[in-house]
Amino acid sequence: MRTTLVPLISLFISCFILLLGNGLINVLIPVRMGLDGLNTNTIGMVLSLYFVGMLLGAIYSKNLIRRAAHIRVFAGCVALGAVSILVCSLYSDPVLWGGMRIVLGFCNACAYTAMESWLSDSSTKETRGKVLATYNAVVLSGLFFGQFFMNMASPEGTVLFVFSGILLCAAVIPMVLSRNSGPLISEVSSMSLLALYKISPLGVVSCLASGVIYSAIFNLLPVFAKDYGIVTFQLSLYMGTAILGAFLLQFPVGYLSDRFDRRTVLFVLLFISAVADFAVPVLASQGIFTGVFVGTAITTGIIACTYPLSISEAFDKLRQNQMVAAMGSMILAFSIGGILGPYTASIAMDYYGNAALFYFVALIQLLLGGFVMYRMAVREALPVEEQEHFVMQGASIMASIDLDPRTEYVAHQHALSSEAETAATIAETDPAAAVKMARAIAMANPVLGVEVAAAVATVPGINVLRLYEVMKEAVPDQILGVTRAVVTVRPELAYELISKLAEWYPEQVVSVAAEIGHALPELRIEMARVAVESAPESATEVAEYYAHVLAEERDAMRPADRAEDTGDEAAASIASELWNVAPEQAMNVAVAMVDAMPESAVLIAEEYLASNIGATDEEVLAATESEILVSAERTEEHKEWNQEWSQEWNQTHDQEWTPDYHNTVELVSKLAEAAPEQALDMAVAVVEAVPGSAVEVATELAHSLFDKMSDDTHDAEKQSDEDQETKPQEYEDAVALVQRLSDASPEHAMNVAVAVVEAIPESASEVVDSISKGTESSEGEWINSVDHKPAD
Repeated sequence: MRTTLVPLISLFISCFILLLGNGLINVLIPVRMGLDGLNTNTIGMVLSLYFVGMLLGAIYSKNLIRRAAHIRVFAGCVALGAVSILVCSLYSDPVLWGGMRIVLGFCNACAYTAMESWLSDSSTKETRGKVLATYNAVVLSGLFFGQFFMNMASPEGTVLFVFSGILLCAAVIPMVLSRNSGPLISEVSSMSLLALYKISPLGVVSCLASGVIYSAIFNLLPVFAKDYGIVTFQLSLYMGTAILGAFLLQFPVGYLSDRFDRRTVLFVLLFISAVADFAVPVLASQGIFTGVFVGTAITTGIIACTYPLSISEAFDKLRQNQMVAAMGSMILAFSIGGILGPYTASIAMDYYGNAALFYFVALIQLLLGGFVMYRMAVREALPVEEQEHFVMQGASIMASIDLDPRTEYVAHQHALSSEAETAATIAETDPAAAVKMARAIAMANPVLGVEVAAAVATVPGINVLRLYEVMKEAVPDQILGVTRAVVTVRPELAYELISKLAEWYPEQVVSVAAEIGHALPELRIEMARVAVESAPESATEVAEYYAHVLAEERDAMRPADRAEDTGDEAAASIASELWNVAPEQAMNVAVAMVDAMPESAVLIAEEYLASNIGATDEEVLAATESEILVSAERTEEHKEWNQEWSQEWNQTHDQEWTPDYHNTVELVSKLAEAAPEQALDMAVAVVEAVPGSAVEVATELAHSLFDKMSDDTHDAEKQSDEDQETKPQEYEDAVALVQRLSDASPEHAMNVAVAVVEAIPESASEVVDSISKGTESSEGEWINSVDHKPAD
C-alpha cells in the first residue's frame, strides 16, 4: 500500500489544497450574496449554474487533456478558476457571479478528470480500490477544513476571495513539479440516458434525485443557518459537521448495502433522512443546536450515500463492458439534478421561508422512497451475494470511473519514448535500420530495448520473426519480456513467436504460453496448442491450468454477464485442441476440464466423441474382436457405414459382431464422477451421438445411482416409518434415466429399462409404469422382458 501511495503524494497535496479553496468558496459565495441582500431565488439560481459548468467540463475535459496533456490542463484550469473567484471580489453582481460559477464548475471538472486519470494510470487492478478510497478521503478532508477559513476575515470584504484564489493557485505547484507525464486518454463509448433507464430505472431516477438533494442541501445550508443565528465560527462547525456526516455514514451504509437487499437499505435510509429533515427546523426553532447539528449530519450523510447507492444499483443490472459507458449517463443524471436542486429549493425557500430547504429535501426523498417501493414490487431483487459491492464515491466531484474497482480494468497506454517513436518512424522507410537500432538500444538499455522492439513490430512490412531473432541474440536474458511485448502488439503472430521460443527455451514455453493465454483470452487456444506441441507430456497440466482460469473467470462473473458467458465453449475448444495434439492424454484432459468446469461436461463429452470415438474402415478389418471401438455417428451415413462393416465382420469371422463401447462408458463414468449434477445431461448427449451405447451407459449410471441410494439409505436408517413410506420418491432419478435415454435411443428403450431395473430392482414398478405409458400394461411386455432376460 505504501509503495502505491508514496509516488502520488504530490498529486494528493495538490488535490487537498484545491479542495481547501473550494471548501471555502462553497460557503463564502452564498453567505456573501445573503449579506448583499440578494433574494433566495437569485442565490439558488447562481449556485445552480456551478453544475452547468461541471456538466460541460465532464463532456469536454478529455478532449482538452488529449490536446494539452494532464499537467497543462490542470494548471490552466485551476488558474482560470482562481481568476473567476478573484473577479467575483471586484463586483457584486449576480449575473457576473453566475457566469463565474459556470467557469469555476468547468475548471473544477477538468481538474478532477486530470487528477483521476493520473491516479488511475498509477494504480493497478489490485490497488485502484485503495487509491480511490484515499482520494475520496483527501477530497472530503479538504472540503471539511476549508470551511474554517471563513473565520479569517469578514465575508463582506475581499480578503477571503483573494485567499481562495491563492489556495487555487498554490494547488498547481505540487502537480506541475511532478515528473509523471500522465497517461494517454482513451476513447470511451457512451450509453444514452434512455438506454440506461431501460436497464436500471431505479439507478437513473436515484442518481437524478441524489443530484437534486445533494446540490440543494450543501449549497443552501449557509442560507438556512443564517436565519437561526448560526454564523461565523459556528457556521464553520455546522458545515464541517455536515461534511463529516457525509464521510462517516458511508462506512455503515456500505456495510449494510453489501449484506442486505440494497433497495430495502435505500428505502429505510430515505425514510430516516426524511424524519431528520422534518426534525431539524423544529429543533432549530427551539434553539436546540446540538440536535440541529446531529440531525443535519445524519441527513447529509444519507444524502451523500444516495449517489454511490445509485451507482451500485445500476451496476447490479449492467454487464461489465457497459459500466464505464453507463457511468457517463449517471454523471449526466446527477448533473441535471445538481442544476435543478439549488434553484427549485430556493423557490420553495422564497415562498415558505428558509426552513423549507429541509422540507423540500424530505419531499424529494419520500418521492424517491415511493419509487423504490414500486421497483421492489415489479422486479425481483438480486441475491445479496450477487450484488455489486458498495464503493465510496464523492458526489462533490465527478465519479472516478477508471478508479472504481467494479469496472473493467484496462491498462492505460503511455506515450512512446522518443527512442521508440524514432525507431518506428525509421522502420517505415528502412526496416533493416530500425531493427539494428532496436538491437543497439537493447544492448545499452534492455528495458528500453523491449519497448523499442514492440514499437518497431507494429510497423507494416517489418519482418517480426527476424526482429525477434535479432533481439534474442542481443539480449537473451530479456527474451521473455520481448515475447510478451511483441505478442501483445502483434497477436496474430503469437503461434509463430512461441514456436520459435520453444526451439530456444523449451522449458520456458509452457509457463510463457500460459501467461499469454491468461492475459489475452483470444489467444488461449493457440497458446495451449503450442505449449503441448513443445511438451506433449504437459497436456493434462495445461488443461488444468486453463480450466482453473476459466473457472475463476466464471466465479468472478457478474449476474448481468452470465447471458453472454462462453466459458463452456472455450473449455471444449481448448480440450479439443489439446487432445488433438496429445491423443494419448485425451481422457485425462477431458476429466481435468470437467473437474474444474462441471457445467462444460455435456460439450466436453460431445467434443470428445467427435474427436476420439470411432475407427476407420482399415482399422475395423485389421482389429481383433476385443480391440474394436466403433460408434455410430449422428448422421445417417455413419449409421449405414456401421451396419455395413458389421455385416462384413460377420461374413469374415462367421460369428456375430458386437461393437465394444468401453471407451464411451469410461468417458461417461469419469465425467459423471467429476460433474455428478451434469451426469444425466452428459449421458443423453453421449447416447445421442452413439445410440448403440445406450444400454452400457444406462448400466453404468444405474450402478452409480444405486451406490448413491445405498449410501443415502444407510444415512437414513434412523428415519421414522412414515418417512420410509415415501421412499419410492428416491427412484425418480432412475425413472428419469430410463425416460431420457429411451428418448435419445428409442430402439434400445426396452434394454435400457431392463438394465436400470437389473441394477436397481426396487425401482421396477416405477420404471415399468413410466416406460409403459400409452401402452396396454396388461400385455406385460416390460415385465416379461425383465423376467426372461438371458442369464450371463
